[in-house]
Amino acid sequence: MSGLIWVVVGVVLALFPATVALARVSTSSAPVRLVSRDGQTMMEITNVSVGAGQFAIKGCFMGAMPATTVVRPEEAWRGLGLIGIRVILAMPRLLLVGCWRCLLGNSSAKASGRRPRPADRS
Repeated sequence: MSGLIWVVVGVVLALFPATVALARVSTSSAPVRLVSRDGQTMMEITNVSVGAGQFAIKGCFMGAMPATTVVRPEEAWRGLGLIGIRVILAMPRLLLVGCWRCLLGNSSAKASGRRPRPADRS
């Protein structure tokens, strides 16, 4: 019985990196859109890089203002305080749903020509 458990664990550990690599390849040129609750694109991120010991995030605000945002190490450290336990616990599900939607496509959103609205958690 314990041998079967180790086989299942091994298969999961082998499939996870393969799924991440497939998602990375299939969505590598797609920009990330940060949207408001009503679905309006607030920022479109086109590139994230590391240089001079800080993150550089390139994108376009409100569809009109290109910008490069820099996140310094001390700000990244302070940002960890903004992440609560609910966010940490929700992250695996969020990533799995995102992977599923990117790889297989969201047929309901594509058919209607709109994005699904984010859930109101307030």
